[in-house]
Amino acid sequence: MKGPCATGIAYLLILGFTLFLTVAASHRTPLPADEAVLNWFQKQPWPGRPFSEAVRAITSTQVVLAAGAMTAVALGLMGRAREAWGLIIVLLLLPLLQTAIKELVDRPRPGPPIAELRASYSSPSFPAGHVMSPTALYLYLLGLTFSGLFPFPWNALTIAWAAVMIVASGPPNLWLGIHWPSDLLGGWLWGIVIAFPPLRWARK
Repeated sequence: MKGPCATGIAYLLILGFTLFLTVAASHRTPLPADEAVLNWFQKQPWPGRPFSEAVRAITSTQVVLAAGAMTAVALGLMGRAREAWGLIIVLLLLPLLQTAIKELVDRPRPGPPIAELRASYSSPSFPAGHVMSPTALYLYLLGLTFSGLFPFPWNALTIAWAAVMIVASGPPNLWLGIHWPSDLLGGWLWGIVIAFPPLRWARK
């Protein structure tokens, strides 16, 4: 099977599972294993409040959009107009889809007696915006980096930072008790769904 065809099939499978998870989250809260994983995670000493709040601060949709906008400008100044426009598409889709999905699913947040609430929130639970937003931005940048956009050592630094931001965006939301584990999975998946088509277009 050729590369582009296999990639397209993989994307459709991810999209299908993302939609399945989204529908499931809209009909049942919590999903199987959500409560057990959340309870276990809240009992751990890591990541703790300072780290969790710091990660939440830099992975908010507002901060991600601002960072993405500056990156798009930088790409334009580098003469990478196609890559810059691809990123702009991601930044335009991100808040629109995130808000729409949250409102359509309208999933309640965890709370007592299931979880200790250690932070505030202002929107429905699914998907986790503090996971979906950095995943969309940094997955896009990872794709550009692997295509050879940046020279060394900027490529290594970009890969390291992007990977850390994507992975680290999840655990603080569990420790703070403001998301179900399936919210995080939904955030990662929807971030992939948003980032991949503009990335494929930008890399042509």
